[in-house]
Amino acid sequence: MKKYAQIIFALISVFIILSLIIYPIITPILGTIILLFSLAIGIYTIFQKHKESDNPRLKIGKDTFVLVFTIMLISFLGGIAGLFANFYISNLFGAMAGFVCALLSGIVVGYLVRKGIGKVEIKF
Repeated sequence: MKKYAQIIFALISVFIILSLIIYPIITPILGTIILLFSLAIGIYTIFQKHKESDNPRLKIGKDTFVLVFTIMLISFLGGIAGLFANFYISNLFGAMAGFVCALLSGIVVGYLVRKGIGKVEIKF
């Protein structure tokens, strides 16, 4: 599954961009489905990662919180970028620019979370 994940997400990204041009009405439905799919894959990966560790509930809780916070932050930044692009460019190209900005903000937020949150130790 891991070796095909990048190909799957790349094909989904291309499909979303094409759907913006051909069928703009179904784009919110596709976005919701992909968001839920990404969340499900992320939570599954978290459970697999901490399945055999000591005190797994705390680690699973921390990683799930980071995942949900990251998705919310990416959605917010992508929405703001799409709003400005839509205002300054046009409806069709603004949606595509918003999608690209959401991808870029996701990469940046993911990098910052990995660098910052990964080093935090929770002790009770």
